[in-house]
Amino acid sequence: MNVFGTLSPDALAELRRLLVGQAGLEVQRRAPARSSVPHPQSTDLELALKSHLVAAGFQHHVRLEHPRTGDGFEYDFWRPSDGIAIEVMGYRADDEVYKDILKFHVHEGTRVGVVLVPRYKWISSRRTDTNYAATLKALAFADHYMGVDALVAVAYDWEPGSSETAWVLSFPES
Repeated sequence: MNVFGTLSPDALAELRRLLVGQAGLEVQRRAPARSSVPHPQSTDLELALKSHLVAAGFQHHVRLEHPRTGDGFEYDFWRPSDGIAIEVMGYRADDEVYKDILKFHVHEGTRVGVVLVPRYKWISSRRTDTNYAATLKALAFADHYMGVDALVAVAYDWEPGSSETAWVLSFPES
């Protein structure tokens, strides 16, 4: 877990409990794989985390509005009581992360923006560090202009599960 900005020790412990505490969770891939690496999609991970995070006070797929334009956007998970927003990234995290972290900036109620990102990106059946490295770079840049207290990157990975479509969630950096 990498933190940019200021996150209290209690908030850090809470995030570890909420997210990293889910290590070992088995996640089913619902749609057929479009590549040779059949890991679950980000929506599969969202659905697997949903009951746990909702029980902790988060709302799933909260629709918000841009303060100037009124354009709508969503957080994957949002907890209004302490302003924590969570975005679950998928295999294209290196291309999409900037769009997601900008959402943290435009919503004035957001105090902490958390990005769950695949540790690795698979290109031609080869594993690269592209996703996590791009996310850390984006958060380091964003830390200097964001209107939030902290930005947090949490890397996740997959291990084979109990069936061909099941995968076990792990957190290699935490």
